[in-house]
Amino acid sequence: MNRFRGIPPLVLLLSAGCFAHQYRDNPRVAIVDGDAIVQMKPPGEMPAALEAPLVPAENHRDRPDEFERVIGLVLVSGPRAYPIGLLDQFEVVNDESEDVPFVVARCALTGVVAIYSRRVGGRVLSFENSGALWRDTLVLRDRETGTYWTAATGRALAGSLAGERLDPIPAWVTRAEVWDRAYPRSLYLDLDRSTAVPLVMRLYEASPAQGVSGAQTSDRRYKPKQELFALRDGDGALALTPREVRDHAPISTILDGKRITIEWDGTLETPRAYGEAPGREELTLVPMYWFALDRHFTTIRTLADVVARDSSSETR
Repeated sequence: MNRFRGIPPLVLLLSAGCFAHQYRDNPRVAIVDGDAIVQMKPPGEMPAALEAPLVPAENHRDRPDEFERVIGLVLVSGPRAYPIGLLDQFEVVNDESEDVPFVVARCALTGVVAIYSRRVGGRVLSFENSGALWRDTLVLRDRETGTYWTAATGRALAGSLAGERLDPIPAWVTRAEVWDRAYPRSLYLDLDRSTAVPLVMRLYEASPAQGVSGAQTSDRRYKPKQELFALRDGDGALALTPREVRDHAPISTILDGKRITIEWDGTLETPRAYGEAPGREELTLVPMYWFALDRHFTTIRTLADVVARDSSSETR
């Protein structure tokens, strides 16, 4: 049931309309692939965390309830979880474990939450929220070179490192209850704020707005705000919904010239992707709204395309 039924559409769209005005009129940092990096707020003004305070769940000042979602990963030092409701307030979180420096990036406008290595070309970068958007998506800015990076793919858009890419780190999005059951000794990010998704973002999720630029996807294969998990394939992507993976796993296909398999992890209740044996390297699946996929990738393959390709191969 839509908990926001009965709320006037004007109320749902009020904040989006305000930001759309800013999007049209605010300064442009650069034009990348025909689209502007729009400076919505001054760099550094938006909240970000240069360090990540981590505590056991039982010591958390606002432990996420069982239905709130987290993004988690398992490192040599142990499992860690980052409540997505908290990331909606602190969209950029710098963290590290042993010799693995990484950044957690969250863009609620496009449904993106991803973890990237902070190591680029032999140096370790630290990131802040640039206050800018590109294709309606959060843009990070590293403090060392001032380069702008998109949260959607880790690509450097403008600055001295333009053209570089941050290496993605496999991480899994699931409910806090599920994560606790799988990793009862996990550490949690604690920034002394509520871990619930902010009301304004719940209103945005319920609204028809597709970001704040006013752009609309014309690709109707999915609803604009359907969440899919994307595997980057060059300038394109393979994208599937969690339900498609759960119902059809294992799904085997070719990605970037190599055989990959997408499986359903029943313990974590989330999709996971692997390269072919014997290494079985885990690949990174990034959640993203359908309209955002349409803006960030030149081509998007779906389950229907995978099935059609397999059927075509069988008939040859």
